[in-house]
Amino acid sequence: MTEGRTAQYLMTVEGGRVNFDLHGHGGGNSVTCEKGRGSTGEEGEFTAEFDGDHGWFWRNRDKSDVTVRVQVRGDYQVFKDAS
Repeated sequence: MTEGRTAQYLMTVEGGRVNFDLHGHGGGNSVTCEKGRGSTGEEGEFTAEFDGDHGWFWRNRDKSDVTVRVQVRGDYQVFKDAS
């Protein structure tokens, strides 16, 4: 994302819970925007503090499989799955 741009998101978790970290990095910068534990879903918005990559890291600590879905709208250039 480009510095100063804002995106809104809706994250849903089906089948369990996840820990997550919404973060950004690029140009020698790194920031955590939001963290959560045992989440079954989140909704919010974030503004890029600098130009770079911004996104989520999820960890499933339970034994059952989960599905995480994210809907994003706003001022971003690319949404890609890094799995």
